[in-house]
Amino acid sequence: MAVGAHPDDLEFGCPVTVRDLIKQGYEAYYVIATNGENGCKKKVKTRQERIDIRRGEQLDAAKKIGVKKVYFLGNRDGYLEYTETLRKKLTLLIKALKPEMVFSFDPANLDFSNINLFHRDHRITAVATFDSVFAAKNEFIYPHKNGLHKVEKMYFYGTNKPNYSLNITNDIDFKLNVLSSYASQFPNFENFSNFYKEFFRNQNPEYEFSEDFRVMDIIQFGY
Repeated sequence: MAVGAHPDDLEFGCPVTVRDLIKQGYEAYYVIATNGENGCKKKVKTRQERIDIRRGEQLDAAKKIGVKKVYFLGNRDGYLEYTETLRKKLTLLIKALKPEMVFSFDPANLDFSNINLFHRDHRITAVATFDSVFAAKNEFIYPHKNGLHKVEKMYFYGTNKPNYSLNITNDIDFKLNVLSSYASQFPNFENFSNFYKEFFRNQNPEYEFSEDFRVMDIIQFGY
């Protein structure tokens, strides 16, 4: 289960990693916290049109990766609040889907060095996902007919302290093809593609291109 704040967050963070896990036999589910409507650069008449465009683009990108289902939580882009409703929705999804691994932004990345990477919606999504993984292993916090669920690992993308990197040098064209689904976000995709390759090249000195994570094993204290 991979959680993003907006359509396209997960395509920046972990599409090759998720695709590879699907190839290994896992089922993948996406959860998108907001509608992403304020990231739509395409000129359209109404907010609902922007929402529909962004959701359609997310579904197209998820299909390319092989994601089984996308859950849209429907919050307003740029105005996400940490509420019990948000934590409840995420917790119940974890209990229902029972993922071994949960992907999200890194809630520990609070150096505020990049205004695009860790703005408000991203930070709130990160913390809410982290808290929901804890809540899901409790029988009494938001009870579910499937009972509790204990996630085994969390993969934090957008981290400033990675401890695991996947070499995606041979998959960079796939990743860019997935990102090309977001025509409303990147109207001149050739320019964006050139920028992406320049900006993200050798962020990990071991590889030309990589997906980097802080992976956390979840200790269950023997029960």
